[in-house]
Amino acid sequence: MLLLAAGAAPSRAASPLMIWPVDPVITGPQRAVALWLENKGEDTVSMQVRVFRWSQVQGDDRFEPQAEVVASPPISQIPPGQRQMVRLIATAATPAQQEQAFRVLVDELPAPAPSAGAAQDAAAAVQLQIRYAIPLFVYGPKTLPARLADARSLIDGTTVVQPEVSWTVQRDGGKDRVRLINRGMAHARLTSAGWSGDGARQDTLSYVLPLSEKWLDIAPAPAWQTRSLNATINGRDAQLPRASQ
Repeated sequence: MLLLAAGAAPSRAASPLMIWPVDPVITGPQRAVALWLENKGEDTVSMQVRVFRWSQVQGDDRFEPQAEVVASPPISQIPPGQRQMVRLIATAATPAQQEQAFRVLVDELPAPAPSAGAAQDAAAAVQLQIRYAIPLFVYGPKTLPARLADARSLIDGTTVVQPEVSWTVQRDGGKDRVRLINRGMAHARLTSAGWSGDGARQDTLSYVLPLSEKWLDIAPAPAWQTRSLNATINGRDAQLPRASQ
């Protein structure tokens, strides 16, 4: 559960918004998941929810309009202290043994224009809106990520998909950068990373989608050719192998 708030302004400030779950998934025959928005502020807010296809091309995130997953309702008016359920509905079949990635964008829409008498006060105010991007993963029939699999799923024919992440160092923009490579059929969520021998890891938040690559926001270590890259992936510690050339 996340509590989101924009910075204060002289007049209207964006209302704090609580959103959950922050890691929604769509699996099995129930081809929808509920996303809850709760207004923790003092004013009614208008929220828009949109879903974009998410891919990674040459190490960078790409978001594209799509119709495979829709939000219902797409726009909501939420009074103070109230909550709104938005259903994220998969309208198209996902192939078996596959994970598809989407980003759910939640935007606070601007408030209505002020009356003429309030125009002067409004002109001096800075109005900020909330935007938050939530990852959504959709799985094919009888397919689950490892974190959701249990003993029963291992014997009923369910395919358990997992990431397979390695790393390399490549030149980009005139400098060396660390590039992560995921050859698995499930995403990897990195929350920390660090080089062997350096002690503490660096906090990060990075996703590497299935069969994709992503730049990692960590500098290559001196003599990186002889070092190991350690990371926390999907909540578990892992030593990542160097990618074969």
